[in-house]
Amino acid sequence: MEPAAYYVQIKKALKTYDLKAVDKICNDLVMVLYKTDDVFDIADLEKIIQELRDNRLFALLQHVGNALIQTERSSNRIKSQYAQALIDQNNLISAISILKDLEFETQDYAIGSNQSINLECKGLLGRVYKQVYVNADNPKKLQNQNFLKTAIQYYYDGYLVNPNENTYHAINVVSLLTRAKADGLNFAGFPDEHALAEDILTIIEAQYDSQNANAWDFSTAAEACIALNKPQDALEWMSGYVRMPYVTSFQLGSSLRQLEQVWRLTLDSEAGLLLLPLLRSKFVEKEGGSMIIDAANLMNQKNEAKNILQKYKEFKKNTQSSKSNIHLEKVFGEDSFRTYRWYAKGSDRCLAVARLGRDSSKGFGTGFLLKGKALHESLGDELVLLTNAHVISNDPAEKALRPEEAVVIFEALDRDKEFKPLEIIWSSPSTALDVSILRFSPAEQQRLKKLTRKVEIYPVSQYLPVIDPESDSQRIYIIGHPFGGTLQLSFQDNILLDHEDPKIHYRTPTEGGSSGSPVFNQQWDLIGLHHAGSSEMRCLNNKPGEYEANEGIWIESIKRAFSKFLETRADQPNN
Repeated sequence: MEPAAYYVQIKKALKTYDLKAVDKICNDLVMVLYKTDDVFDIADLEKIIQELRDNRLFALLQHVGNALIQTERSSNRIKSQYAQALIDQNNLISAISILKDLEFETQDYAIGSNQSINLECKGLLGRVYKQVYVNADNPKKLQNQNFLKTAIQYYYDGYLVNPNENTYHAINVVSLLTRAKADGLNFAGFPDEHALAEDILTIIEAQYDSQNANAWDFSTAAEACIALNKPQDALEWMSGYVRMPYVTSFQLGSSLRQLEQVWRLTLDSEAGLLLLPLLRSKFVEKEGGSMIIDAANLMNQKNEAKNILQKYKEFKKNTQSSKSNIHLEKVFGEDSFRTYRWYAKGSDRCLAVARLGRDSSKGFGTGFLLKGKALHESLGDELVLLTNAHVISNDPAEKALRPEEAVVIFEALDRDKEFKPLEIIWSSPSTALDVSILRFSPAEQQRLKKLTRKVEIYPVSQYLPVIDPESDSQRIYIIGHPFGGTLQLSFQDNILLDHEDPKIHYRTPTEGGSSGSPVFNQQWDLIGLHHAGSSEMRCLNNKPGEYEANEGIWIESIKRAFSKFLETRADQPNN
């Protein structure tokens, strides 16, 4: 099979972000590379490497790149991307060795594409030494100061090759000189960072006016505005950046890393408050973008939307106050602020998720709160806890916690407060719907309502997402406690595969301890209860074969079965 065919297969697998399929395709390609002397088109091989990089599949990029280099089927472009994979996996010494050799080999700009590769090497070497400095986090050590100065020099050398074009190298000079001064360091021999930021902005505004600005230009301009203390202008540029139709998760991840690690933006600053949620939410929307939300910051994130909308109102009042506002009005839209609300809503959904265990030190599974009336009107506003029957049950066959053994902790609200369920209202075994609905005592109910008084208890969707093979895949989001540890919100490989009442199949990654987690649609409405996963899950709807999937139980199926149970119990004598 030709490399072009491998590339098509990889693209197809990445359409639904089927990482297992991508891994197999890449391994098949590597086997062919080692076992045959077939001559492959370098351009096709470069496209495969580029696709892996754009989707942040750095381990696979390294695996394939290693085979290409060892079998002498590589190019300078492949070698530079291979070095990129090493950097993003923190294999910095190996990356330096490859990049220095490649920089030396391409120093003759008159030969082919040597100049672009040489510039890329300078940028990547700057990136390596920048990362070493950031990782060390000790500016007082002379060795680390030298690492930072070396990073700046590589970027500055790249900038000097063509100051009117190499704004990527220039903005890194700006960011690192700013970082150096913030760390109490002052390096001679470089331009003033503010003047350089102004030059960068002038160049990119001209590119924007002539419709030649690309995604990196928008991100670069946003950083220049950060350097010039123009956070609202930075937001305009970043808004245009994330809305670029072909911006990749690699680009978004790189920009996010730059803002967090080099500029050290946080939600406590205006620039951080405006830029980070927008960039984070767009990053996790992309295939290959993955993130764990820190439970310790969830309450702060819950208030982001309110603060940002207020900033937006202030921005709208002053939208004509500067030249850049006028220039960029077309790229700034309400959709940018929808991403804030979406991101904040996802954070909010974490608040009612509980870790279940025998004590507060280690979780056994996950559960979540619902208002009773969401399951049956007879329960009113009573807060009930849903989890799997194989997590909490009175049935000895389930090998689960008994209700009286269970300790319930809402880590995102207050990890020091423990709750004890009173009883199981109803349970369906793991061989059926695998659900237990638990009630709390009046005293515990009062404590729960006080703890969750500012929490929106989940709205429940009556419908499952429509599966349309011709359109983009639907996403599913899981919030739980993998391995019984800290709260995690899954933002990777979260593709809805299929559903057939009462089952939902999806490829959202989960681990032991996630049992009992809530399953949400893209609007953050509750659609299911996670309960199992398998590498050989049978397909639904009479489709042949098996696939790697996780399985949830549709919440409407649970509601129907629970209602039937209550009706049957009501018809029995003495009830």
